[in-house]
Amino acid sequence: MFSIRRFSLLITVFVLFACNLSVWAQDAADPRAGEAYKKGQTIFTGQCTSCHRINQKLVGPALAGVYDKYDKEWLYKWIKNSQDLIKANDPKAVAIYNEFNKTVMPAFSLSNADIDAVLTYIKVETDNPAAAAPAATGAAAPAPAGGSPNTITLFLTIIAAVLLAVALILSRITGTLGKMLREKMGELMPDAIPLGKILFSKKMMALGSLAILIFLGYATVDSATKLGRQQGYAPAQPIKFSHQLHAGVNKIDCQYCHSGASKGKSAVIPSPSLCMNCHKAINQGPKYGKEEIGKIYKAVGWDPDKLQYIPNYEQKPVEWVRIHNLPDHVYFNHSQHVKAGGVACQTCHGPVEEMEVMRQNASLGMGWCINCHRQTNVNFSGNEFYKSYEKLHEDLKSGKIKQVTVEDIGGLECQKCHY
Repeated sequence: MFSIRRFSLLITVFVLFACNLSVWAQDAADPRAGEAYKKGQTIFTGQCTSCHRINQKLVGPALAGVYDKYDKEWLYKWIKNSQDLIKANDPKAVAIYNEFNKTVMPAFSLSNADIDAVLTYIKVETDNPAAAAPAATGAAAPAPAGGSPNTITLFLTIIAAVLLAVALILSRITGTLGKMLREKMGELMPDAIPLGKILFSKKMMALGSLAILIFLGYATVDSATKLGRQQGYAPAQPIKFSHQLHAGVNKIDCQYCHSGASKGKSAVIPSPSLCMNCHKAINQGPKYGKEEIGKIYKAVGWDPDKLQYIPNYEQKPVEWVRIHNLPDHVYFNHSQHVKAGGVACQTCHGPVEEMEVMRQNASLGMGWCINCHRQTNVNFSGNEFYKSYEKLHEDLKSGKIKQVTVEDIGGLECQKCHY
């Protein structure tokens, strides 16, 4: 019986290892693994996605094939300062400017190497459409030949589950056969104790009472500490804004809209004027048509027919409903986490890029924060924000410690959050 279980365990480990090998093999051949691609993706996501897509027009033109259509030196000039080319009556620059309603492309302080990385990213995404994200219509991207990694993983997992089930069945059979053999050889087998007698014995009743008491105590304390929290809160907003569409499908960087996240205490709620950077040109959404975008126009006084702001219009603020609320006695600084700590938005806010309706993902309770501070490693390498921790730097260099957590730099001190 032991050998059968051991054999099934080895088979399971082998299957899961083979699954990982198949994924690793795909990763090794993935054109997206290069440093130039990753750098270009970061720049494109952070600075370009508000106006451009690779395979469709948005505020600006689709960028697929742009590296073949225009000379690279011309692209350097256009991206760094498009207005210089337009003022010089460059025919290509003027044509783009006129085609897109004379929308001014902002100047970017990017090096030629940065622009080359962006062009690499665009080319890889253009040449490998099978791996691209599905379009807003919800159509699935075609699977690569030989099956997707998820399909292979599912298939191998099913095989592992079947093998484990067979091992359990064989284990029961061998156990029964062993019992029958011992009885046949005249060995005395102890009588089975009825289940009811075991469950209602004094010891089991005492243990059950103690378990119920512990559960009720825990539930009482847990409910008391959760007063005022709102995990899962997803209120209706005055404008049906889809984070899934903007951050997920269109890959707009979180900090393009929430620009305060890396600069100060609050991440800030974007003003309607920021929305207009894109929605001067985009007046219809894939789900709600013109209705929800029309609410932005009403707030700022934009005439979509004349493509201009209404003179002397009294603008109205959009009364967004706040979702993430901390008690007044708690201090939280976004820039300390985002800029200094390099914490991703999803760490606290969850998979925002998948949320059609924004909700509070985490509990945001003190225990949740403390656990994060105990477990999260601090990136000390080349980070100027932690330069003053000389003792910890020395311990890391000497090998006395292997890593520094937030707890090690005072992340559990009461005064850090309550003062």
